Amino acid sequence: MATYEEIHGKRVETFSSDPTLNSTYEGQVWFNSTSGTLKTVVSSAAWASSSPLATVRAWAGGFGIQTASVAAGGNIPPHSNATEEYNGTGWSAGGNLNTTRGYAAGIGTLTAGLLAGGEEPGTPASQATEEYNGTAWTSQNNLNAGRYGIGGAGTQTAGLAMGGSSGSPPTAKGLSEEYDGTSWTEGNNLNTASSYIVGTGIQTAAVKAGGGAPIGNQSENYDGTSWTNSGLLSQVQQGLGGCGVQTASIVFGGDNPTPGVLTVTENYDGSSWTTSPATLGTGGQGFAPAGTSTSAVAGGIYSPSIVGTTQEYDVTVTTTTPGAWASGGTMGTARSGLAGGGIQTAAIAAAGENPGTGGRKTNTEYYDGSAWSEQSDMATARNQLGGAGSQTAFLVFGGENPGPTNNTETESWNGSSWSEVNDMTTGRRNMCSFGTQTAAVAAGGFTPPGVSTYNSVVEEWNGSSWSANPNALPANRAAGDAVGTATAGLVFGGTVPPTTATSFSFDGTSFSAGGSMITATTESHMTGGSQTAGIVAGGYTGTAYTTRAEGYDGSAWSTRPAMSTPKGAGAGLGSTSVSTAALAAAGYSTTFLATTEEFTGETTAVTAKTLTTS
Repeated sequence: MATYEEIHGKRVETFSSDPTLNSTYEGQVWFNSTSGTLKTVVSSAAWASSSPLATVRAWAGGFGIQTASVAAGGNIPPHSNATEEYNGTGWSAGGNLNTTRGYAAGIGTLTAGLLAGGEEPGTPASQATEEYNGTAWTSQNNLNAGRYGIGGAGTQTAGLAMGGSSGSPPTAKGLSEEYDGTSWTEGNNLNTASSYIVGTGIQTAAVKAGGGAPIGNQSENYDGTSWTNSGLLSQVQQGLGGCGVQTASIVFGGDNPTPGVLTVTENYDGSSWTTSPATLGTGGQGFAPAGTSTSAVAGGIYSPSIVGTTQEYDVTVTTTTPGAWASGGTMGTARSGLAGGGIQTAAIAAAGENPGTGGRKTNTEYYDGSAWSEQSDMATARNQLGGAGSQTAFLVFGGENPGPTNNTETESWNGSSWSEVNDMTTGRRNMCSFGTQTAAVAAGGFTPPGVSTYNSVVEEWNGSSWSANPNALPANRAAGDAVGTATAGLVFGGTVPPTTATSFSFDGTSFSAGGSMITATTESHMTGGSQTAGIVAGGYTGTAYTTRAEGYDGSAWSTRPAMSTPKGAGAGLGSTSVSTAALAAAGYSTTFLATTEEFTGETTAVTAKTLTTS
């Protein structure tokens, strides 16, 4: 029998413990002398959850790759014209469709996309065609035959639209049409008329899989001229998602009369289908799929209600743990309108209010990553105050105390006690605050002459005193949020009024316009990160408190996994935290809260496999 060295030209190395692994170890074999086992790193397929769509819907047209994809239109209900772009972490707003619709075929890439057909309000079988350039949609020549539930394949200049339904009662069609970048030309029909199908591949080498009317498990290959029957799926299904090329595709999910919603994933090699061990975390139909057979994303789903769930598929040596919020320790004092700072494992929260337990507070609490503990009280009770700094070097300023009066008081925390320092020039509450104990910024807020006058005043703290910045916020606002440092800050959200989604970057001197939030919110105050990597959770939308979370990359906002409890006016981590290890503590929803939620961003790790003889 040949040895490993004879076959591979190298010996099996011996280690007393597994080496620090990365993707370069794929396929390598070593012997762990401590456990007495042979180890290796091999790739495997798996689905993982990701950040949800901002607009909850199903049956959107999907196209692109996993780290640069599009979900366009869809059904909420009613139909939607929303476009969202996925960057591999979360969804951000794109340009709206000219024609509102769902059940359309998505084709192409993020910067060169195509949406064909679908169902419009009052027009069950649309002929509409639009092209996307990564920013905006442009209407193009119509399909020859309007229909919905269509499969799509190819590119913006060489597209293919197949199958679908039209008529009353709805009838599945076998039509296929080719797009040359300008107009559609009828091609040869599918062998089996089908709707709610999925298409993969390119115009001259495409695949059609599944479909309804009646629901089937057929697949067909297209060679640019005609369709040929190919292998059968493991189950009859419609509304499934899919990605890839003709010789390497995947399909997933779908709906079947029995057992109903499906989670199955199947691989295609150009002639036959095999069931993958990787199953969807949430099964259903009506995905917006994008990607390849080894790296895909599916946004939105009907399962059996419409949800904005996003799921990623990867064949890789790494194991992905999705970003998520988890319950943390409970604060000693339930309250809202408090100031917070520090990091997830060393946070501070101060002041706030709870009318049911004595009104405005002086309480100070520490968080060690698992539990809160009481510390020395502040001198002045107040709520809606600003805060900046770390657990052992924290600054609070402004706020509101009984009267009501907008405070000017500033207090500094040294890790054991508070000391009063120089007052602000302009008393205010519910301002946007960011920075550190020795270099802080207070922007906007409610200021005199009235207790609730919206203002754009900006003051800066240099470690000993406050001074006015002559460059005010570009717009009056209060109850907004902020992250960052005194020379690289970000102000966002709040009430102008009304509630706003705008954001502004601060360079230490003046403000400039940044990307707009997806959801306009006010009074979140549960923030973390920096000007180029920020996160905000919860807040009040103008009608209700929300669980939503968004992240900022320096230019655009995109969705993040949502919290479990809708709330606002809580304490976050301030400017010294990171956006992948955030904290949302206390706040208000339908009552004053003491609960804490901890956010951990997505992580990946390479895991060794033990070789066995079985």
